[in-house]
Amino acid sequence: MSDTVIKSAARVLEIFEYFSERQEPASVGDIARSLGFPQSSTSVLLKSLLSLGYLDYDPRARVYSPTMRIAFLGAWVQQRALGDNNLVKILEQIHEETGETVFLGMQNGVTVQYAHIIEAKYPVRLHMKVGTRRPITRAAVGRLLLSLHPDTEIKKILRRVNAEEPSPEHRIKESDLMKEMERIRAFGFAETRGSMTPGGGVIARLLDLPDSPPMGVGIGAPIERLDENRDHFLSVLDKYCSQLARPTASLHVLAS
Repeated sequence: MSDTVIKSAARVLEIFEYFSERQEPASVGDIARSLGFPQSSTSVLLKSLLSLGYLDYDPRARVYSPTMRIAFLGAWVQQRALGDNNLVKILEQIHEETGETVFLGMQNGVTVQYAHIIEAKYPVRLHMKVGTRRPITRAAVGRLLLSLHPDTEIKKILRRVNAEEPSPEHRIKESDLMKEMERIRAFGFAETRGSMTPGGGVIARLLDLPDSPPMGVGIGAPIERLDENRDHFLSVLDKYCSQLARPTASLHVLAS
């Protein structure tokens, strides 16, 4: 497959993720500036998605917006995994009960990638974009998902991440990471403070759904607010993630 085809496919998905985050119509210029695409090729791509029925266009306002065709693309996946539950609504409930940034992450190679984000209500908050990827060994959701792997695989992933990390201060000792894996497996959640964003922390809990790869739900906040509300955040995560998890989901059943 050529690089051009891969780039075009990636840009289509980035446009869909852009609308998911923005949640309102946007012009060609808005999209091109936000995503860093050339305006001419962005215009061509949007017109193609319009002709396929994935986007609608308002000629008076000169803005594009997604159609219900996009919504129906993955509806069957959520229905199979959650039945009558709605994952986005559940993430919104976690957000409502905590007021903080709530996000859903999944493993993508040796990174964790954020698939859905609801930003905090506060002026000072953690800011992330949908589609952002972080090293799986440093992010809270990443460590949570990493703990599901056998120890030998975790060490292999760590060596690769460390080898690709240009900053020595961000490379993690194997002994430190394996102690963290033991802690996550014992207590069922992961937490970080300042490892990705200075002054920011995250608490994360596993979301293990039927017919779906494991995912993690994180609550991110300035460290001071995280410490003040830690027990409450854990209680909220436990309530909603346990409600959705398949009966066999556990961080305690692992092979070394």
